[in-house]
Amino acid sequence: MRVCLIEPILFSFQRVRGRSLRNNIGMSFYPPLGLCYIANYLKKNGVEVKIIDRKVLMAQKRCSASAVNAMTENEIRRFQPDIVGITVTTPTLFDVKANIIKVIRKVNKEATVVVGGPHASALPEDILRDIPDVDIVCRGEGEITILEIAQSKDLKDISGISYRDGDEIVSNPARTPHRNIDDFCFPARELLDMSYYSKENPYVMHGLYLRSTTIFTSRGCPYNCTFCAGQVASGGVLRYQSPELVVEEIESLVENYNMEGIYFADDMFDADKNRARSICESLIAKKIHKRLRWNAQLRVNTIDRDLLKLMKAAGCVRVDVGFESGSQKTLDVINKRTTVAQNYKAAKMLREAGLQVHANIIVGLPGENMEDLNKTKLFMKKIKADWIGFGEFVPLPGSKLFDELLGQGRVTKEKTEKLERFNFTKLDYEIFDKFIRNVRSRIVLPNRIKSYLIHNRKKPSAYAYLFKLIVRHLTE
Repeated sequence: MRVCLIEPILFSFQRVRGRSLRNNIGMSFYPPLGLCYIANYLKKNGVEVKIIDRKVLMAQKRCSASAVNAMTENEIRRFQPDIVGITVTTPTLFDVKANIIKVIRKVNKEATVVVGGPHASALPEDILRDIPDVDIVCRGEGEITILEIAQSKDLKDISGISYRDGDEIVSNPARTPHRNIDDFCFPARELLDMSYYSKENPYVMHGLYLRSTTIFTSRGCPYNCTFCAGQVASGGVLRYQSPELVVEEIESLVENYNMEGIYFADDMFDADKNRARSICESLIAKKIHKRLRWNAQLRVNTIDRDLLKLMKAAGCVRVDVGFESGSQKTLDVINKRTTVAQNYKAAKMLREAGLQVHANIIVGLPGENMEDLNKTKLFMKKIKADWIGFGEFVPLPGSKLFDELLGQGRVTKEKTEKLERFNFTKLDYEIFDKFIRNVRSRIVLPNRIKSYLIHNRKKPSAYAYLFKLIVRHLTE
């Protein structure tokens, strides 16, 4: 049995309301670990696996989509898979529809095509209706589900899938999330082009120019923010990789790929504080902290001074925090379950611990007015974050807000798939755009340039990125 797994492309430009939306090229340095976990589990169970990473083909070769399609076709023709699995997010759905499915069917009309990932998990029946050549949609985590499909188990007996039965679409009961995620370790990075993923870049560590990569050491989140679609993919159950395996994976990345930086992409590194302490203590005991810098995500209402001190001693240099807003009304709308006062306190605690602060901010949420936006702008100024992730709200299929806005007729699935720009504030587009431009020009860009120069001053090769950043801002 042969299974080919495909990572789609997020295209560089799409015209929306007369504006050009650029692909975040940095995402091409984030390895498709979801596919790598599936590949590892299949390999352990005797299945031959190949990964076609289209975004790296495009990034490495600097070529057109048609050229990437030709390379994809050649790889599929050589491998001759029985099953082709494709992961899809909302921004990559276009590539799946317009390119990947056509390439697969051109080469092999008999292969079973399985689509999974966040978008497919949220809208499985839409996928099957809209893309006739998709045979099965895998909802939620895919490791065990894809293995059962590869083992030719009767579809009616496989949990967590949607499929066609004649003219009908059948959705089987959801799969219970697998409790022991150690069973899925480690992601099969050896199936990727690791010469690319181990390059120095300023994207994975958000401004630190290092040989760096991401890791996932837990699945799920104990919170339920209404703008987040994470629960649809993880099943909403929080599970942890054992500290021993976390450190073993990090050791492997340092030894085998000479990684200098690690980004813990878990929703909450400290969801289990004892486990977080154990990881930090092991990094110190094994002296990995002397060779590696890392950052992790924390929530403002769970930050602990003692743990921050230990994290810094273990090599942590920065903490990413989803502050989201400086308006309490907005925080309540998205069910953040935090307060503005906690936001300010968390930023102060991180500074006192000697850790860089990466502040994630969202604007354009439903009901926001100029007072809310100005409160957020003031918050951004006051906390003096080292880095700011500033973005406009996008309603993601699978999130509670998406469902609410869909029900109100303020969102359509078609507009969402086209990545059209939305404005759910009480402001018209002209005023909202003026606010966005002002914040990016006066706060975000100067902040980014200053921090980039401070933290990369010993890396002359990093300055090319800074030049591109400034040019991009001036041309948008």
